[in-house]
Amino acid sequence: MSYNEAPGGLLGGHTLFLVGRAQGLTRRRLEQLVRLRGGRLAGKAAARATLIACGHSAAAQVLPDGRLRLPAGLPASIPLISERELRRRLGILGPPEAVDRSLTSTDIERLSGLTNTLVSCLSLFDVLEPVDDRFAYRDVVAARETARLLARGIGLRQILEAAITLGRRGTHLAETRLTEGPSGELVRDLAGQFAELSGQLAMPLGQDASDLDDLISAAEQAAERNDLSTAESLYATAMRADASDPVLPFNLGNVFDAQGRTAEAKIAWQIAIARDPAFAEAWYNLAMAAEDEDQAELAIAEYRRAVQAQPDYGDAHFNLALLLTRLDRCTEALAAWEKVLELQPPAEQASTARRALALCRMRIRQTHSHAG
Repeated sequence: MSYNEAPGGLLGGHTLFLVGRAQGLTRRRLEQLVRLRGGRLAGKAAARATLIACGHSAAAQVLPDGRLRLPAGLPASIPLISERELRRRLGILGPPEAVDRSLTSTDIERLSGLTNTLVSCLSLFDVLEPVDDRFAYRDVVAARETARLLARGIGLRQILEAAITLGRRGTHLAETRLTEGPSGELVRDLAGQFAELSGQLAMPLGQDASDLDDLISAAEQAAERNDLSTAESLYATAMRADASDPVLPFNLGNVFDAQGRTAEAKIAWQIAIARDPAFAEAWYNLAMAAEDEDQAELAIAEYRRAVQAQPDYGDAHFNLALLLTRLDRCTEALAAWEKVLELQPPAEQASTARRALALCRMRIRQTHSHAG
């Protein structure tokens, strides 16, 4: 089989269903971004979905021949896109590297010995990165490495997960020689010495990705029903299994915050930022905590980090403008309120912004008048 590829463009008119998780995106942010790009996010597998995005964790659902097990209820022959393609359509990832792409899928199959289904699978999980169905030489190298590992008895799913891990750490399967470690895990072969995919001492890659998705889903459900102790335990376990996704410590911080454990919540949000310095929602939560503790300058700095990371973050712009107004820093507040209105906020926020703008302008005039 060959995976269908959705036509170019953003998400206008599409109802998107996400299989697995998108690294570093909370559900709230994903829904917001999909809506801004003219689409809708489906809450569950249903016939109304018109586009499927495959989060990298969905590699756990890949069969040995390269086919992907999809949830029941989705339409047949629905187009699929990779996690990177989703990020590009959401506007949070730049275009693919501009390199010569003159090879076809048939060329990749011939040069690597892989089937069409396997080549399509590698593309769906961003191991290969075709543009308009054309591949680069690096894709040939990655496909050949995949074929070599398959021939040695390494499972396809293991190869996908290793390639994804390498990609998150700034390298690529085409640039790395992998081998099987003493415990059956895939490790890097560095001049005959085993090393973890990060380059550190060889260690197992971690918990099964499908089990991890189930664990995170259970944690979310526990938090929704206010079973905070269970949610805390499950998120803590998930964090140990996945040391890169910032959503996990962010959600754990929210659980701590709901229990009134502010100091622990701030540490968890700081871990989220350490994993992704552009994680706007964590900066926003830290800013609100700083406000609650009367640390105005820290709160302002953190609100600004939030809107720098996410320029359309309306609540962060609103809180920043409100805090600047309370501090009588009217020139800064004026610009902040104008930005709030530019983002077309809800009616109540818009009304507050217009009143605050008038107040700031009046105070600025008064200051100029007294100075004159």
